[in-house]
Amino acid sequence: MPIDFFLGRDIPTMPMYPYAMTVLVGIGLVVFLLIRRQRATVRLASAVFLVNTVAILVALWITSGYWAMTGRAWTPFQANKLGALAVAMLAPQLGVGLVSIAGFAAMAIGKFYFLAPDIHRGFPVGEPWFILIYALFGAVLLIYRLRGMALERKMLRAQAEAIAAGQLARTFLRVRNYTNTPIQTIAFATELLRAKNHDPKPTLDRLERAVNKLKECSHLLSSYEDAHAWSRGDESLEATINDEHPFGSLPGATKRFDGRRY
Repeated sequence: MPIDFFLGRDIPTMPMYPYAMTVLVGIGLVVFLLIRRQRATVRLASAVFLVNTVAILVALWITSGYWAMTGRAWTPFQANKLGALAVAMLAPQLGVGLVSIAGFAAMAIGKFYFLAPDIHRGFPVGEPWFILIYALFGAVLLIYRLRGMALERKMLRAQAEAIAAGQLARTFLRVRNYTNTPIQTIAFATELLRAKNHDPKPTLDRLERAVNKLKECSHLLSSYEDAHAWSRGDESLEATINDEHPFGSLPGATKRFDGRRY
């Protein structure tokens, strides 16, 4: 619209209010998007895009009639043709893009039949039907662009998942390697403690060091706790087992009452 205003400023009868309307609508939509920037969605962007397109179509409907009646050399509905291509490059969704492209084409054809027959004779051969070629090309370009963006998002998501899975696998391997030594120490110390003739102090020291390592491992893994959306049964393996097997239903389960075993 700014280019159209610049070219039509020398036409005395050209009204200024269509251009002012599109500018005010554009400013209002920008302010609205700034207010809603924290809650922006694709649907919201599509609605804003459609409102802006409607404002442009209304302005073009008004100004195209004045252009046609000037008698000057004029390429009919050039703004509509460029608008159909611009929609293909900017539309956030397929539906709103196709509706906008159809709007530019329908507005040009409809305006043609609202003009006087004498004005039609000054139009190039084939107008206004050339707009349909632009509309078809714009629709194909829009579909191609949105499909390419969808494939790109899918590839990026797959790459992110692969990177996250690799990092998780490396973390588990480090945890396994780190916990192998204290587990082996505990198993070995348990066998030594079963021996009656063995001094328990060195063995207990080893057990203490093994427990400290396991505490360090637990502290390291706790840093990932806030990054997970916990649900009931996810907090530990013991909780999952208790949910699946009610208290006392496991074979050999031990019950405690008042500090005594039964």
